Amino acid sequence: MPRTAESYLGDPARQCLPLNLWPAADRSAWESLFVRGDVLDGTDGRGVLWSPVTRTNYRQSYGRWLTFLIGQGLMAGTEEAPWERVTLDHVKAYLVELSDQDMASWTIWGRLAGLLCTIEAMMPLQDFRWLRRIVRYLERQIVNRRRKLQRLQPTHIIFDWSLKHMDDARRNPLHRVADRNYRDALIIGLLSCCPIRLANLTAMEIDRHLVRMTNSFMLRLAPAETKTGHPYAAPLPEELTQPFDHYLASVRPRLLKGLSHDRLWVSERGTPMAARTIHDAVTSSTEAAFGQPINAHLFRDCAATFVALEDPEHIGVVSPLLGHIDPRAAEQHYIQANQIVAGRRLRSSVAELRRSLRPKTDRRPA
Repeated sequence: MPRTAESYLGDPARQCLPLNLWPAADRSAWESLFVRGDVLDGTDGRGVLWSPVTRTNYRQSYGRWLTFLIGQGLMAGTEEAPWERVTLDHVKAYLVELSDQDMASWTIWGRLAGLLCTIEAMMPLQDFRWLRRIVRYLERQIVNRRRKLQRLQPTHIIFDWSLKHMDDARRNPLHRVADRNYRDALIIGLLSCCPIRLANLTAMEIDRHLVRMTNSFMLRLAPAETKTGHPYAAPLPEELTQPFDHYLASVRPRLLKGLSHDRLWVSERGTPMAARTIHDAVTSSTEAAFGQPINAHLFRDCAATFVALEDPEHIGVVSPLLGHIDPRAAEQHYIQANQIVAGRRLRSSVAELRRSLRPKTDRRPA
């Protein structure tokens, strides 16, 4: 039985609608881009000179856009032209969806850039300068976001901060934000030792994902809930056993305000925390603590990079820690660790050079 577009949307492992499931108008507009004609009289399709890699990237980007439109019920009808759906309101909603999935800024930019290039090729006379401005803005943001080395923190430093912050909140239970601070510090403590993706963190349920063992807690994710399609299981450190017990017995019931649900993380209104709310709580807390915001995805870099830096003999733990299938994914963290080491050596060399050039009368003991 052939799959429909709607059934395809239920597959969490695939987000780009394949070409054979595109609406007829979109598929026809896409295929017209590759019609061979005469370049001199302008009958060549605008995608004829695209490389195979470019063609694949643009097809996937446009397929991801169609997945969004169908999932949000924004396909007004089969008679609607593809370019008529590319509106500012639709693109804004699309960006929100991509951001809520904790997608990397580089990937979000790529999706929008691919959509822009495709839709401009389909309809070259349409004015999409507004979308080009958005794409350029996102590209400028990437430059800053990808300079993440300065934002990395050793995981044990983050973990110690979370334990101390929870102790402070427990000592001042009557403070108006004590429960919120405790919850946020616990989330950060969990991420520091078990850096799961934001979507999994948001969907965590008691006794389903967070399971109480004899003397500790276990975090479990089913294959359908992971990006790789493989099960994930990780024991939490014993230092988090008592904090989680306190959260479940005291903090969470107060946050619920009489409501009832199984989601682990509760907002101050008693409802399950949304991904954006968790993201904001984590980044604002870490920025206040360390001077730089650390989002949920960056905890994965912190963990892997500092394993490569402090314990390179056990770099093999990085792939299972992050839920990667291919162990070569750890290579980028070797590079980041080497950059940190190089920075440390440079600072040490500069300091030593300055001491050696200082006049003897001005030298002070180190």
